Amino acid sequence: MTTQTTTSPPALVAVFWLYVGIPLVWGIWETLIKAAALFQ
Repeated sequence: MTTQTTTSPPALVAVFWLYVGIPLVWGIWETLIKAAALFQ
């Protein structure tokens, strides 16, 4: 039995990281702003 490994194109990986990363960073930023308002 042989196994074949394939690699994803770097551009595709970068696009999906942006697809996940931008909303994640946005959510963290909004959370930090709202949390800072609680401590003022």
